[in-house]
Amino acid sequence: MQFTIIRYWIGSLLSLSLLFCISGCDTSDNTSITNAPAAVTTQIHEVQSEIRGEIVPVSVILPPNFSESDKDLPLLIHLHGGGGDRNRLLGLSDLYTQMFNTEVLPPMVVVSFSGGPGSFYYGSWEKFVTEELPQWANKTLGTSLDPNKTLMTGISMGGYGTLKIGFKYPNRFKAIAPMEPAIMPVLTWPEQNKRASWWLPKASAEAIWGSPLDPEQFLNDNPANLVVSNADKIKTSALDIYLEVGGKDFIQLHDGAEFLHRVLWDYDIRHEYHLVRWADHVGISLYERIIEAHAFLAASLNGGKAEPTDLELTAEEKAFAENAMSGASESGYDDESASSGINLLRDPERAPSVHATLWKPLKDLAAGDPDMNRSYGVLPDTK
Repeated sequence: MQFTIIRYWIGSLLSLSLLFCISGCDTSDNTSITNAPAAVTTQIHEVQSEIRGEIVPVSVILPPNFSESDKDLPLLIHLHGGGGDRNRLLGLSDLYTQMFNTEVLPPMVVVSFSGGPGSFYYGSWEKFVTEELPQWANKTLGTSLDPNKTLMTGISMGGYGTLKIGFKYPNRFKAIAPMEPAIMPVLTWPEQNKRASWWLPKASAEAIWGSPLDPEQFLNDNPANLVVSNADKIKTSALDIYLEVGGKDFIQLHDGAEFLHRVLWDYDIRHEYHLVRWADHVGISLYERIIEAHAFLAASLNGGKAEPTDLELTAEEKAFAENAMSGASESGYDDESASSGINLLRDPERAPSVHATLWKPLKDLAAGDPDMNRSYGVLPDTK
């Protein structure tokens, strides 16, 4: 009985984000949701899982104007937080309606399932997510099985699951967007009742990773350790990584997210990281944060936001770049250049190539530094 109470407490604590977000999203400021020209369609299914050996409750959000003839749509797997179930996704249907109608998201199918209130998506849930669920969605809803069209997101415990599964199987997904993941800033099992660990009671941890607790099993699932052990595979995959957390997360999960950001940085794995100032683990801030996370997923499907830096420059652009680095103009953005249309803010499509040409002579001088081959620099200690 004591364990059941503790497990329910930690599960409820880690999942309130979705519940509060739904309440926060239901405000008078969001009239565009209720006035949306076309709503999403929601479905619930009972899926017989051979991997799990049980029936798994599944929920689905279909994009506006979805037709059974629509085939090969991207698949977004949405992992619920602790204490939650498949209904968490259905509670976000109005928000998904808005994201589809405002073209934050292209047409795609979103699926979730009841993964257990405090499961941390342990064990066979990984194969269910990477194999069985996509295959079921393909047969039932016509979604794509292409990893380049498969996405994953989740909040709190769902964010943990997104990181764990994404880092173990980076070639199975195009992009992941974990939000305020329930992770610790550790590479070894921490001492109990300390800042890093207080939010995960021992009884809850033992229910997942063995009783008595097996630290090795915990570390084999810990996202930071997975980056260390699987860095090359993650780096060479096509996986796009988004990571975010509130800067005032009451559970202090910003510690774990910041630590993971630094591990990703040190292992030179490209990612996007947001430490959201003022934001808590729950509350109305999640409304815009969910939209931003989904915008990243959509950008990944569309090839990202990278811009070419190798366009052939016009004679005028070359002259501007050479002039800027010659010292003839201290800023490189003098009135004459701006009026001639070379100002880097005036033609954003060509600006990256002009800018790269401008800085290349100086960058070439540092070519002998091996760190120049990294995406991120090797930073010194701050203490």
